Amino acid sequence: MCLICADKKQFGNKKYNHKFLNKAFALLLLMAISQNNEIMSNLLQCPRDNNDKIFYTLMDYLNNLFISNDPKDILRFYDYFENRDQLIKWMNERPKGNYRIVEFNNEENDIIVVIPTMDVNGKLAKTCRDDIFKGLHIIFVESGRGNYYFNYAHNCNAGIKKALEYNPKWIVLSNDDMYKIDDVEVLKNELSKIDHKDYNVVFAKQSDYHTIPCYIRKYNIYNYFFDVLILLYLKYFYQLKVQQFKLINNYNVKYWVRYNNKSKKILKLINNLLDTKIKNTDFIQMVDFVIFSSNLFKKFENFYFDETFINAAEDSDLSFKIKINKIKYKIINYQISDFVGLSLGKYELRAMRSAIGDVYFSYKFETFYLDKLNK
Repeated sequence: MCLICADKKQFGNKKYNHKFLNKAFALLLLMAISQNNEIMSNLLQCPRDNNDKIFYTLMDYLNNLFISNDPKDILRFYDYFENRDQLIKWMNERPKGNYRIVEFNNEENDIIVVIPTMDVNGKLAKTCRDDIFKGLHIIFVESGRGNYYFNYAHNCNAGIKKALEYNPKWIVLSNDDMYKIDDVEVLKNELSKIDHKDYNVVFAKQSDYHTIPCYIRKYNIYNYFFDVLILLYLKYFYQLKVQQFKLINNYNVKYWVRYNNKSKKILKLINNLLDTKIKNTDFIQMVDFVIFSSNLFKKFENFYFDETFINAAEDSDLSFKIKINKIKYKIINYQISDFVGLSLGKYELRAMRSAIGDVYFSYKFETFYLDKLNK
């Protein structure tokens, strides 16, 4: 029996010590690697997918837990790490996955649309190409199905860098799970009114999932109990367990992004009484749609998504960097909306995986951004 399967069976469903198993696994992994760094031991072989043999590294093992559709596996992933530094180190070392660039209408270069997608021939991508952004130069960054190391930030950066090769005025970054409200001519007309050397970031009109007013708050015990009530109300029990207990206690999460959303009056009142907003942290959250001037990347070197993030909070981070660096932005009279979650899913499992982004964002805010705010 391979160690992966032994772990899944929990040694006959007997209770065992996670930390002991983790150390044992790491030791066996080291024993299994030869001087040429080739994994030799059959302890790490697991027959899956029609009995094809897959060789596992510790990175693969942990990543499989992280991307699992079983909430218990995701909880076991978080159980592996003893502190925040260990988790962030793993995030830094995690591979970025593969991608493929596919372009359409590449003779139109004033406005280039960059769209990360799973399948360039899928329904969502076709809708973007044939309807929402019809006629514009589109750069699809295709991750493909079964890309177990998919990294949204990495793929967005790859698309933006490809777009910059054409020296456009504007780069539109959009998710593929969108639906049209305004015609593409409205977008083109609105951008034609703006000097791309004056405004470096442009937002569409606010929707439920982009151009959202946000702020940073410091977590305290009162926030915790209020969020417990909300999570119980929404029945996000696993999100409660992972994001509250694990992150606050083990991973030292002190700072959170808070949406200024339209909540019920009673909930908003309670939240305002208990909230611990950090002064001067109001910013606009891009989420799934934003427009960059090409001039932005000339003025600010390496102004890209932080690829340490894993499919969560990278947009919060870049949005807050726009605020910190006092980058001039404008909200235009163009509206587009979103299906939300068709690409990466939503609710319980996504919330559990997103917790890893909360850890890293809190670390960055505490380590880098807080000092800049105080200057």
